[in-house]
Amino acid sequence: MKMTEEQVRIFMSKTAEKKGWHLTPDTEHLGYMAEGFMINTERYGYLQCPCRDSWGERKKDKDILCPCDYAPADIEEFGQCFCGLYLDEEVFEKGGATGSIPERRDEERFPD
Repeated sequence: MKMTEEQVRIFMSKTAEKKGWHLTPDTEHLGYMAEGFMINTERYGYLQCPCRDSWGERKKDKDILCPCDYAPADIEEFGQCFCGLYLDEEVFEKGGATGSIPERRDEERFPD
C-alpha cells in the first residue's frame, strides 16, 4: 500500500478532528511525520506510528497504529501524544509540543 503526502495529511487532519485534538502547528515536524507515515505504509502496508519501532506485523503492531492506543492517555496527562503530532487545546494554544514524554508501551511489545 502506498499513500501520497496529501492522503496522509488528510488522514492526520481527519483523525485530529474526529478525536477533538489539534495537529501540531510545527510544519517541519508535521512534514517529518507525514514522510514517516508514507514510508511505513509502503514498508508495512499500514499507518504505523513513525516514532516507534515496528515488528512489521500488523497484529503485533496494532497498539501503535495511528492514532496509537496510548495517545488518549498521553494527551490527557501531557497535552500531546508521544510523537507530538496530536495536541490538546492548551498545548496547541501555547504553540505546540512541550517536549518528550514517557513511553507507555510495555517493553515486551518492543521488537527484538
